[in-house]
Amino acid sequence: MTILRTLSASTALALIAGTAGAQMPSASAAAFGMAGNYSAAARGYDALAWNPAGLGLDGGPAFSLNLLSGGGTTGLDPVKFNDIADYGGKIIPANVKEQWLQKIGSGSERGSVDGSLSILALSIGRIGIQGGIVATGDANLNQDAAEALLFGNAGRTGTPRSFNFAGSNANGSVFAVGGAGFGIPLSHGEHGEQLSLGVGGHYIRGIGAARAADAGSRVTPDTVNVQFPTIYTDTSHIANAGSGVAMDLGLAYSNGATTFSAAVRNVVNTFSWSPSAFKSRVGTLTFDGTTQKSDFKEAPYESAPAAMRAALEAEKFKPEVAVGMAHRTGSLLLALDGSERVGDGIAIGPKMHVGVGAEYTGLPLLSLRAGAAAVTDGFQAAGGLGIRIGSYELGAAASTRSRTNGQELGLMVSLLSIR
Repeated sequence: MTILRTLSASTALALIAGTAGAQMPSASAAAFGMAGNYSAAARGYDALAWNPAGLGLDGGPAFSLNLLSGGGTTGLDPVKFNDIADYGGKIIPANVKEQWLQKIGSGSERGSVDGSLSILALSIGRIGIQGGIVATGDANLNQDAAEALLFGNAGRTGTPRSFNFAGSNANGSVFAVGGAGFGIPLSHGEHGEQLSLGVGGHYIRGIGAARAADAGSRVTPDTVNVQFPTIYTDTSHIANAGSGVAMDLGLAYSNGATTFSAAVRNVVNTFSWSPSAFKSRVGTLTFDGTTQKSDFKEAPYESAPAAMRAALEAEKFKPEVAVGMAHRTGSLLLALDGSERVGDGIAIGPKMHVGVGAEYTGLPLLSLRAGAAAVTDGFQAAGGLGIRIGSYELGAAASTRSRTNGQELGLMVSLLSIR
């Protein structure tokens, strides 16, 4: 049925948006290249995102500046981006569609994306400031929804059958984050030992969000009953969809060559979405064999299902505990990191992370980085390099992450870094 195919295509496009998270974006291509094992190594402008106590340790730059560092991680699985790209603008053969459905099996087609842009990160002495944007997302199409998208309501056999889209959903959010932090030296030992306390404060502004979920859609050989309600930010409230403040605390101890780090991000976080900034669409389509009815008109937020509204209004950022160690010997930096988010809530990236990273700066004009980590439901590895000219560096890094829900690839570029 043409109308079902059109609806399914529109839904699939909506699913490429995603869920959300907001912490201060990392401005460091070095951290990305070391697979995020950086909380004890962060100094200067890096420290605000990882552990503000790094600002209070001696040996950091008196001044550091980073402009326009951006990147992200994305994945589509089990049917991947390159599978779809091979047929861009072309008719997809039936045998290829069948292969895709076999890959999906009894599971779902899943997409995910996390991205950030650090517009400005700056440190002067023991004070740092930063501003940027973060966004993240996920989406799921169950096998029936994927089959309807690829073959229409006749399905892969050409004979109309029943479909159930339960579990298909999409969520997406974008945040602007700005903040400042400072490090306070607490003590200096006789042999160069230092202890530092760090405090970071952030203001979070919800730029926009969207939530969509199947609400009991069912397609039979004779009838179509699609229910896919959505909640989304009203265009008149873009960049004003929610707000809150957050605080991070950290401690760092260094004896010169080795640094130990402990931080709690989001010790306090008051962010919440503003219901008055949202609209909804009922998202229904019915066809009884004779009469077709649909309702995709914009409606008040209160028209959305109560469960969807309650879930959006309950979204919070949860605390995250991170510990790390970094050791420098000559031109080689080694780092160990572990972090765990407490509870379920708005989040970017895996809930758990334990890994090791390294940076080598012994080559003229070139820094080399690599790292690996065990993460929730999987494993990630990364590598990167920096081209140094005096105090200036151009950095780039790439990563791969394998998880239960598929493989994700990442890339980050830092255009201007001065230390």
